[in-house]
Amino acid sequence: MIGSDLTLQLAAMRLFAGLILAVVQGLTITAVAVALGDKGPRYDGRLTPVPFGHVDLGGLATLIVTGFGWSKPVAIDAAQMRIGRWGLVLAPLAGSVALLLAGWLILLLVIPALTLLPHSAAIVTAAFLRTAAQLCVWMALFTLLPLPPLAGAHFLAAAGLRVPAATSLVVAWVLFAVSLLGITRTVLTPVYSVIAPLVLGPDVGG
Repeated sequence: MIGSDLTLQLAAMRLFAGLILAVVQGLTITAVAVALGDKGPRYDGRLTPVPFGHVDLGGLATLIVTGFGWSKPVAIDAAQMRIGRWGLVLAPLAGSVALLLAGWLILLLVIPALTLLPHSAAIVTAAFLRTAAQLCVWMALFTLLPLPPLAGAHFLAAAGLRVPAATSLVVAWVLFAVSLLGITRTVLTPVYSVIAPLVLGPDVGG
């Protein structure tokens, strides 16, 4: 069970990483939607680098406990976008690409941290950066699953499928349970094992 390996230090790392990841994904999805013509997310306060505008408390808690989580869903209106329903596909994909890029950039900070910081701080900071980089890849893959409240739920809307709002809460609990049991990691590991080394390098991504 994944939760049994959780330590206070790892929980703290996942908490701070989760705030960063939520901003990266939520802000990117919002920026793409706005650029394509849907001004709604801007009015919803999502075009901001402030974490609290993008954090889903349930998604953050799930990330801390299981290593898998999600940001607050971005409401997108396909009718307002110049490319219509294709925008519902492009926006979440852009969010995942941004997470992968963030993981790569975060990992670049490891060497400077080890070089410039005092020994104890350097070790802790490097561990955090590696953890955050790996979480970027896991979240980029996980949140593309076409399930609410994940960003991939927009794929369902793009296909013309409507999901009742109450479904999100039920699915969120299911995602928490399967992630806690290690099922999510087992399912995504084949894809992670291909993507992560390309983004993070074999030493960290493998």
